[in-house]
Amino acid sequence: MTIRTPNPSANRQSLLDLNRIKERLAAEQKKISSGNAISRLGEDPTGSALIVDFRASVDRNNSYISQAKTAGYFLSSSETAASSMETSMVRLMELAQNGLNSNLTSTARAAAVSEVSAIRDRFLDLANTQVQGKYIFAGTNTTTKPFSYNTLSTTPPVVYSGNSGVISLDVAASASVATNVPGSTLCFGSGGAGSSTDLFQAATDLMNGLSSSNLTQIQTAYGNLRTIHDQVNTVITDLGGRQAGLTTLQENLGAYNISLKAIQSSYEDLDYPSTITQFVSDQTSQQAALSVMAKVNNQNLFNFLT
Repeated sequence: MTIRTPNPSANRQSLLDLNRIKERLAAEQKKISSGNAISRLGEDPTGSALIVDFRASVDRNNSYISQAKTAGYFLSSSETAASSMETSMVRLMELAQNGLNSNLTSTARAAAVSEVSAIRDRFLDLANTQVQGKYIFAGTNTTTKPFSYNTLSTTPPVVYSGNSGVISLDVAASASVATNVPGSTLCFGSGGAGSSTDLFQAATDLMNGLSSSNLTQIQTAYGNLRTIHDQVNTVITDLGGRQAGLTTLQENLGAYNISLKAIQSSYEDLDYPSTITQFVSDQTSQQAALSVMAKVNNQNLFNFLT
């Protein structure tokens, strides 16, 4: 009589197969729990590297979007202040035109001086606008109040303590945007402080002309104000153009991030139906393997004697 006993080699192979199934089940269970298609780097080195790459690109683009928003905020604040100046300048030109009316009395002209003075003060306040604790028209010297009345001389009426520096922020890999306009550019123009392109000088000349009923001085101030008005409008247009460019950039980066995330998702997100199907299949295989091993290992001498 031949007695059959379990084959050690077959047992080892069965155990190896069973362990492989258990490993697959553990990996599949982890994927199902996390929702990630790749649970370990070694499963798909190429896919893992791409996912890391996509994440880095999205994070970098988000940083640029954040920079663009910050730049836009400062530019918008500068445009608002400059636009307020432009509106007040229109009123100054109206007062100058009224002052040139030959039928107006000296007393009537002098009555407008207080309004012109208040507008000049308004210009000074706007030129010293602060955003997040920074003087936006001080160039790069943002912690120092840039404009103040000249207490040492009558000319120029206002002195500038800022500089002509430009503050730039990176908004793309190879692009940056200037977030400020130096106050000297906005208020003094190409001629500089005390010149015919100096906003404060023009307002002061108008005030003096109205006070003394000097029609020639009023006429000169009016002509200078018209030139300065165009100068300020040029700055406002430039600020608006920069903001429009930033808005387009943010939209493009946002759309690009959506595309990157979609591609990243194709590598990273789990295909639940196929993974669950495979999980169930591996569970069935595991049960079958356990059943076969149980039957094989149950074939001992006692079975053949009974």
